[in-house]
Amino acid sequence: MYSELCYGISHDDELLALCAETRETQPPPNMIFAAVQYLLLAGAEHPLAAHYPAVSGAERPLEPAFSLFRAFCLEHRDAIVTLLRERRTQTNVIQRCICLLPAFAAVSAEVERPLALFEVGPSAGLNLNWDRYRYSYPGAAGAAPTLWGDPGSAVSLTTERRGTAALSDLPPAIPVASRLGVDLNPIDPADEDAVRWLRALIWPEHVERHERLLAALEIARQAPPPLVSGDAVEVVPARVAEVSTDVAPVVFATHALYQIPRERRIALLKALEAEAVRASRRIDMVILEGTGPDYSELTLTTWRPEGRATRLLARANPHGRWLEWLDPSVG
Repeated sequence: MYSELCYGISHDDELLALCAETRETQPPPNMIFAAVQYLLLAGAEHPLAAHYPAVSGAERPLEPAFSLFRAFCLEHRDAIVTLLRERRTQTNVIQRCICLLPAFAAVSAEVERPLALFEVGPSAGLNLNWDRYRYSYPGAAGAAPTLWGDPGSAVSLTTERRGTAALSDLPPAIPVASRLGVDLNPIDPADEDAVRWLRALIWPEHVERHERLLAALEIARQAPPPLVSGDAVEVVPARVAEVSTDVAPVVFATHALYQIPRERRIALLKALEAEAVRASRRIDMVILEGTGPDYSELTLTTWRPEGRATRLLARANPHGRWLEWLDPSVG
């Protein structure tokens, strides 16, 4: 549906002018679509709602949606403009934890100490609760799947396995000493309005993603991930410096670093490198970013006093729908 709507908007001066109300740093297509779905999720009554399965609870009709979408946008122009000017894209893709788990397992096996986790751009911090979900990795050539996590968790994650490399070993548990998320605008899982905006940024026909988000939010309400507001470049290295030497600091980010200006990203990496030298300790950073033409790369950067090393652990669908493990040094 969004493809159809994009085509229609591209030929409509009034809707293009509306999209232009988006702040410079934000992507207009994501923002206009989120603003509309946000209003529908908030209870705006309109025939357009039938085209949003996450709102209607049913499959969308076969008829094109653009004329209804256009009418809705013009009828709710003021409310949409307010959202475009004030909000920003901010998501939690819980499915990406399917990529994080083997990376954390690889680090844990190497450091043999509890992990002190720091997430850059956690939004509502739902991926900080990665060890409160259940996982299933399909086995190769019909072998039994690899299971991990809480078997009773309401959040269940699986993926398509690609490639032939063995996944890193998944121990029964990965000790976590602490966890902290740093975001310019952290979201309280109990804030219904903020949660509605998170849902609005999900494609409306991805009903399973809406359901997974709601389940993860319920877990977060029971076990709130620690979140602080601030610039990650300033906060994360300082907090890493505070953790004791009997734990292993691991910074991670999933499709968040691209929103940080290049010079600030470099500043973050240099600050972590400087801290590794100053404290004479190992610091790891797990990154899942969309660096490929149609895939993301999962990398592990390790700083030690004697230098830095980066390994490509895996390629994956940006939303974790498939995973190709590549790193031969673990497993």
